[in-house]
Amino acid sequence: MSAPRKSPKPIEAIHASFGLAVRRIREALGINQGDLAKRVGLTRTSVVNIEAGRQRVILDDVESFARALGTTPKHLLKGIWW
Repeated sequence: MSAPRKSPKPIEAIHASFGLAVRRIREALGINQGDLAKRVGLTRTSVVNIEAGRQRVILDDVESFARALGTTPKHLLKGIWW
């Protein structure tokens, strides 16, 4: 018998909101996901998953994304926590 499959974790609203903010700013700046990944030191796959809300982001990464997008962590998190 094989072990039961774990169902995927649901996308949490905070991760989806952060990913949407990243995607909107990235697209407005004309930066592709690969270039953003290089700027923040992650893989393109991670950026794709973060933008989709499927990957959690640590606080250090919030700051890295903000710097890479020419904004502040507060701006990226606006409307999510305050």
